[in-house]
Amino acid sequence: MSSDMSRVTNVLLAIAATFIVIAGLKAASSFVVPVILSLFVSIILGPLYFFLANLKVPKTDKTIPDWLAMILVVVLMSGLFFLIGRLVGNSVEQFSAKLPEYEVMLRAKLAGAMAWLEGLGFNIPEASLAERFSPSTVMSLSASVLNGLGGMLSNLFLIVLTSIFLLMEASVFGEKMQRAFPNAESKAHLGLSEVIEKIKRYATIKSIVSLLTGALISIWLVILDVEYPFLWGLVAFMFNFVPNIGSIIAAVPAVIMAWLTQDSITTPLLVAAGYLTVNFVVGNIVEPKFMGKGLGLSTLVVFLSLLFWGWVLGPVGMLLSVPLTIIVKIILDSNKETQWIGIMLGDK
Repeated sequence: MSSDMSRVTNVLLAIAATFIVIAGLKAASSFVVPVILSLFVSIILGPLYFFLANLKVPKTDKTIPDWLAMILVVVLMSGLFFLIGRLVGNSVEQFSAKLPEYEVMLRAKLAGAMAWLEGLGFNIPEASLAERFSPSTVMSLSASVLNGLGGMLSNLFLIVLTSIFLLMEASVFGEKMQRAFPNAESKAHLGLSEVIEKIKRYATIKSIVSLLTGALISIWLVILDVEYPFLWGLVAFMFNFVPNIGSIIAAVPAVIMAWLTQDSITTPLLVAAGYLTVNFVVGNIVEPKFMGKGLGLSTLVVFLSLLFWGWVLGPVGMLLSVPLTIIVKIILDSNKETQWIGIMLGDK
């Protein structure tokens, strides 16, 4: 009887602790979000840093100093972020400046679409449509989302700086753990290393695949002469972390922009076809080949994680909802007592 009561008490304490942690994350979201982004950046750049740190200088047995490897990684990371910031920043600024013009164009396109539907025999009251679908609301929502994206990019300096310290700490973390817990079981160290390795592998592969998706989308939009191709490529890169519905959400603004700025209906159809092709090939052929099995989430869990992390951490939490849930699943799978929760979170 006492053992059952003890088990119930432990479960209740775990639930209470979970709610306290969630409340703390939500309250400190403005601080937590840059740290999480820095953690992802350091995980992705970690292999490059350790590769450079272990690279031997030609004609000598000496390796490149850690400080030089760190400088090379920082230069590469800063250059990449600076390029993305300039491209996206200019696109957001131009989009915001041309927002009234796009609103007028959207009203004209909607009026033309209504006239075409009426010609086919459909009677759509204009007042009813205006109440349910306001062009100004759509454009204001687009502007707020893009301004939020620009605000996130404004924290690049803090993200880069935090990533540097995380990479420096990662190089000595294993040694510090052994010194701090010299009598700990080797199994615990191996288990922790395995979990960290799985998280690193997932984050690296997912980021590379998402980068490939964004690059292909940008190239396709440049070919079709759609405005702001690099901005929509970045949106495709970010939403590729959200499976199933992420590719659909990322395609909507690019298709609408092609519809507004092009006279022919062919271009928006080609834009949609390009999104479908890229996401099908990358999501169903390239990614499963490298990601492996056991890291999938059920569709219900994907949707609920989108709502949950969006509520806790805001828009960035929605974009990182699936990676964060995958990390939680990896940690749960590594423990026999919580393995059943990881199984319930997974797909088939």
